[in-house]
Amino acid sequence: MIRNHRTVICREGWYYMVVLAMVLTGAVYREVNLLLMLAGMLAGPLLFNWRAVRLTLRGLEVRRKVPEGVCAGDLLVTQLHLRNTRRRIGSWAVMAEEQIRLETSSAGDAGPPQKPIHPSVLFPYVPAGESRMGVYRGRLTQRGRYRIGPLRLSTRFPFGLFCRTITVGQTDTLTVFPRLGRLTRAWVTRRRESFAGTHRRERRPGLEGDFYGVRQWRSGDNKRRIHWRTSARAGELVVRQFEQPRNRDLAVLIDLWQPEHPTAEHTDNVELAVSFAATVAAALCRKGDANLLLASADPRPQHVAGPASTPLLQEIMHRLAVTGASAADQLPELLDRVVKQIEPGTEVVLVSTRAVDLSNTSRFAALWSNPSGRAAARQVRCIDVSSDDLDEYYHLD
Repeated sequence: MIRNHRTVICREGWYYMVVLAMVLTGAVYREVNLLLMLAGMLAGPLLFNWRAVRLTLRGLEVRRKVPEGVCAGDLLVTQLHLRNTRRRIGSWAVMAEEQIRLETSSAGDAGPPQKPIHPSVLFPYVPAGESRMGVYRGRLTQRGRYRIGPLRLSTRFPFGLFCRTITVGQTDTLTVFPRLGRLTRAWVTRRRESFAGTHRRERRPGLEGDFYGVRQWRSGDNKRRIHWRTSARAGELVVRQFEQPRNRDLAVLIDLWQPEHPTAEHTDNVELAVSFAATVAAALCRKGDANLLLASADPRPQHVAGPASTPLLQEIMHRLAVTGASAADQLPELLDRVVKQIEPGTEVVLVSTRAVDLSNTSRFAALWSNPSGRAAARQVRCIDVSSDDLDEYYHLD
């Protein structure tokens, strides 16, 4: 869909017209026929260029292929397909220029608006009835939601005296996810130790997990586990076999605090906290053997929870892409709201841009006012990204 179009005279065209005017003026005042003929010859290319630029962009269709999302700092590859729907005349020297603008910033509305980016692709020649593909590449370093388009097609073919431009109203949305880093061996070891400790605590006499089958009765088995119907059909005693429960679940809480007038260090800490949370979620969702809950203390309180999987990771990455920091202390409200939804035995990791003392009963009064909240507060592992605590578990490549 073409929104607007225009034809303007280029700088070279103005120079050309000045020369034409001088020749025409001299021919009229001096009454020199040869100069008059020269003026007519000079006017020919001018009119031809005006007609050519209008004809070159007629009947062109463009289609953009943009990825659904890309991590901050990764290479963005966008394809443009230009098709010439005319039957006889080709199009020469067509320039396609994009506009990429940050629509929803992770820094909220406090920061100054960023200038749009204008990548471009040159199509030297598009034959009649055929299409050509062009590619532009770049890197977007700030997470958030970007709007790509509208796209502008222009040409100066063949002499560069006139420039014809049409604007195509097709727009797309691109989500730039948080940058992913690398978890260290210390993080993996700590997770295994936490799981092993939970497993040992849960292996209590009489505890049963998920039922997954039956087996032949052996001496010492609990008679309560005998499955009488199956035993009657098999002609021998069989017992129900249960899998011992193993809780690998993880809850990641994010506290993105920054002062009202943040410095570059505060902004970097916010991005580091988000990147660490995204990396932990990506690592757990690739394994897919646990439940994951992620919640953030931002102006729009929200949380994402479910079995660790690729769809859950996509939802988490979209949420983290636009999660912003705040100067308000929203951590007590987050803990009071989320702790009630966390299952017993779930490992809770609090990632904050500041030092957090959960033993402060005055600040976290609602959390310490009930027994379940007190028990959960003692199990929360706090990671302060503004200190050196994070270097033990995470590296941003």
